[in-house]
Amino acid sequence: MIISLAGCAKNDGSPQQADPDFIPQNTTATFSTEQSPVVVLDEAHYNFHTAIGRYKPFAQVLKSDGYTLKRGKKAFTSDNLAGVDVLVIANALHKDNSRNWDGPYHSALTQAEVDTLKQWVTQGGALLLIADHIPFPRAIAPLVGAFGFEFVNGHVQEVTYSSENNLLQPHGIVTGNKQSERVSKVRTLGGDAFKAPENAISILQLPAGATALVPDKPFAINQDTKKQAIGGWSQGAVLEVGQGRVAVFAEAAMFTSQVYLPTGQKIGFTSVDAEQNEQFLLNVMHWLSGAL
Repeated sequence: MIISLAGCAKNDGSPQQADPDFIPQNTTATFSTEQSPVVVLDEAHYNFHTAIGRYKPFAQVLKSDGYTLKRGKKAFTSDNLAGVDVLVIANALHKDNSRNWDGPYHSALTQAEVDTLKQWVTQGGALLLIADHIPFPRAIAPLVGAFGFEFVNGHVQEVTYSSENNLLQPHGIVTGNKQSERVSKVRTLGGDAFKAPENAISILQLPAGATALVPDKPFAINQDTKKQAIGGWSQGAVLEVGQGRVAVFAEAAMFTSQVYLPTGQKIGFTSVDAEQNEQFLLNVMHWLSGAL
């Protein structure tokens, strides 16, 4: 089993940083300035991925398509969510413990924030929720639980999802609005896995026989580490809730481009079999913003 360290590293001064040379493939904006949906990328919950940090390429892709991207610096309240079309939460934590992921793990959000987000989505909001390997799933467990999702909080090997291996499930996010938006292959670079509620649609469905390693601490893997069967579980699923929409993904590096400074290796959008991940991200955003 290959456990990727692409999504995260053990301290914020790690050699894994946003790819400074990244340029989006996308050259045609879906939205004009007048029609531009407002996307807020949460940075109020000690997020490991931010718009000027490891998710800068993520932000670049969204801007290339005409989205208005804002950095979220405040707690989630109905007032702070007013005027937001899509909220993105990527690898939140309950405190600034970037140098110590050994626990204990607590919710990154207050119960009031969870209740506010559930109501906001039900009334028409759109939420993209990304939680990578342990400890990130535990930090958003109350939020995903409010929508019926259950994460492993472990480590999952890299997976290539394609139409050929039947792991990339049919959905408008896969087909897009036109032939040039069709996606036939998506690669995740480790991360976690989750059970989706019955009314959700799993797009990235793990193969039969897949397992997750569930250590007590991140990366503390040995021959005695607990294994959990996750065949048929998901790394990416979508759900309609009332008038709103939720997209949940269990891997973060798939939606950005990072460089490992000691070697110069590029990880993410430029990884082998991940060449269509950028279009997949755009399709996910189109679905959330109502363009798909």
